Amino acid sequence: MSVSTGERHLAELALEGRRSAENLGVLEGLVWPSVADRIRQARLQAGLSDTEVARRVGLTVHTYCDLELTNDEAFTVVSLRHLVELGRILGTNPRVLFLGCEGEGVKQTVALDDVSARLAKKMLQDGLTAEQLGDLIGWDITSLLRDPKSLLEFNVEALYAMCKAVDLDWVAALPDAKGSC
Repeated sequence: MSVSTGERHLAELALEGRRSAENLGVLEGLVWPSVADRIRQARLQAGLSDTEVARRVGLTVHTYCDLELTNDEAFTVVSLRHLVELGRILGTNPRVLFLGCEGEGVKQTVALDDVSARLAKKMLQDGLTAEQLGDLIGWDITSLLRDPKSLLEFNVEALYAMCKAVDLDWVAALPDAKGSC
C-alpha cells in the first residue's frame, strides 16, 4: 500500500499538525504544498509586479511577498476573500493555487451557507452553544452563524477546521475565483 504524497494530503497533514502542535519546533517541521511557487508563477505569467498584485488584492506588499516566499502563509494568514481576489487577478482558481493539478478537478460544491447550516445543525444535535462549538473547533463561529458570507473573512485553516467538524470537504468549500458563494 502506497502512502499518498499529493498536495491535498500534504495540506491536510500540515493543517492537522498545526491543530495538534504543542510547540514551535513541531510547527517549523510541517511540510506544506508548494503554494508560494504557484502564486509567484501565476503572477509572473500574468505579467504583474508583486506591488501591483498586493495593491489590487488589498494586502500590504510585505504580506503579499510572504505569500510568494512561505507556503503556509496562504493557509494561515490571509482571508478567503483575499485569496478569491488573488485568484481572480491572476486568472487562477484558488484550488489550483493551493493544490496544483489536484485542485483543477474539484468544483465548489459546498457553499458558505452549507458550512453555516451544518455548524448550526451540529450545535442543535450536540446541545452546544456557538461558543462551546467554537471552542471545540478552535475558532469563533458566532459571526458565521449570523452571516454565512462572513466565512470569507476567515483563513483556509479555519475553513478546514470548520468543515472537518461537520464532515464537509474543505477543498469543495473553497470559494471560486469568480467569488461564487
